[in-house]
Amino acid sequence: MGGARADWLERIADRVVCHAAKRKGAGASLICASGVSPSGEIHLGNLREVFTTHFVVEELLSRGLPAVHLHSWDDYDRFRKVPEGFPASMEAFVGRPLCDVPDPDEQHESWAARFIHQFERAAGELGVQARWVRQSEKYQAGAYRAGIERALDHRVALFDVLSRFMTLRTPEQIAELRASWWPVRIYSANTGTDDTTVLGWDPATSTLQYRCNSSGEALSTCLADESRVKLLWKIDWPMRWAVEQVDFEPGGEDHASPGSSYTVGAQVVSHFDWVAPSFEAYGFVGMAGRTKMSSSTGTGATPEFALGFLEPALVRWLYLRRPPRKKFNIEFGVDIWRQYDEWDALDRRVVADKATPLEARVHRLALHPSAGSLPSPAVRLPFRSLTAAADGSDGNREQVIRIAALSLEAPPDDLERALHPRLDRALGWVTQVLPDDERLSVRAEHDPAAFAALDATSQEAVRRLLAQMADHWSLSGLTSLVYGVPKDMAGLPRDTPPTPELKQAQRAFFVAVYQLLLGVETGPRLPTLLLSLGEPRVRRLLG
Repeated sequence: MGGARADWLERIADRVVCHAAKRKGAGASLICASGVSPSGEIHLGNLREVFTTHFVVEELLSRGLPAVHLHSWDDYDRFRKVPEGFPASMEAFVGRPLCDVPDPDEQHESWAARFIHQFERAAGELGVQARWVRQSEKYQAGAYRAGIERALDHRVALFDVLSRFMTLRTPEQIAELRASWWPVRIYSANTGTDDTTVLGWDPATSTLQYRCNSSGEALSTCLADESRVKLLWKIDWPMRWAVEQVDFEPGGEDHASPGSSYTVGAQVVSHFDWVAPSFEAYGFVGMAGRTKMSSSTGTGATPEFALGFLEPALVRWLYLRRPPRKKFNIEFGVDIWRQYDEWDALDRRVVADKATPLEARVHRLALHPSAGSLPSPAVRLPFRSLTAAADGSDGNREQVIRIAALSLEAPPDDLERALHPRLDRALGWVTQVLPDDERLSVRAEHDPAAFAALDATSQEAVRRLLAQMADHWSLSGLTSLVYGVPKDMAGLPRDTPPTPELKQAQRAFFVAVYQLLLGVETGPRLPTLLLSLGEPRVRRLLG
């Protein structure tokens, strides 16, 4: 679909304004939140949460409303397991907070920081401005002390909320769980892990007693003196809604199901004197298309990966054009050019003043976020033309620029700048992503046997192509020539409209040329292929 549907954005923004007005009154700052646990690579699905919040904030700001994008890094969560491909020695840190797990490459201050820095850098390229908050710092600064104390004081009532969503439990089992349940985890002073058991709570001194399960030692921690305490997720999330006074926060579809974090949190939050924010569930975003990187360690579908091959505004548009609940895949295989073609088609409609008001608005929001306009090529040569040139020239940058100049019938001076940032992404895609067995395999020399295998009509058509090629050496000239030779062979004028018979003759001619150049029956658009190979090489291969 070349158009765009972003009425979802207005719908959600209207709901946020109405929701906040009931709780805060008119004119209050609108807090729109997102959050991710930096336990590993932060993927394109996580980006949907961040983008959904970002776009809602952009809509609110465009209405002149005071809105803030608050993004939480849940780096005080426990380190659950060692991801595949990382040292087994990291097993020693399982159970510690993510902020305390060292980076195995020693390039960042922690395991969590490794992924936080990577994502924030990509978010900046995508025009996302947020108030980035690390929950480890908030917990350790005592920002949530009052919330933790309230949760401990209300632990029975909070358990009863959670118990409503428990299944296959008898009343006796529920009573037993209630007696031993606590809304917190404690990181042991001995081991630094959460392998602990809460023993008691003294509200008079704000002190928790606990046992370190590894050593069996009974210990205590005072909330006023240190922070070793982390609320359980289904309590932590609504507590922070209250502290941060959140008006809107999206979440994955799993958070919207019965018994999920949001469903439970909407009832838990009343114990913190707040109400659940306006919520929007979002669907899965994946990575499609066969690439030589898709099964390699450390090359998951991350925003950083996507920005290596997709322009920032195009990435924004791919998320903007669909309602959050609609699942979709971002194409990184050989059909990546379709996404570029649809984006370019929208751009042409906007420039020609033929876009709908909604399309024009989406285009503007994709290219011009409030953080500042994003880079966009001054010259929009089709992505598939650039990748064909890069493939045919083995990724030679200067050769690609020369071919682009021929295609545009323009001087190559400053063309590299005019093609930015698309040129780098086309070169990167061909050299880093395109599978080797899908790269162009150009014949080394002319194959007389392949020429002899052509029928007489095809042989004559190739001779005519060679005879006229020098006078048509540009993209438009070669396009006219390769479609015109079969018309010449049939004794038809060059402006003859295509008929089924003529299309069949043109296809047979294209197959003949592909066979002589590549040894196969299909390939990139023929005029672009000829330009990428260069006239001397084409003449040698066609014989």
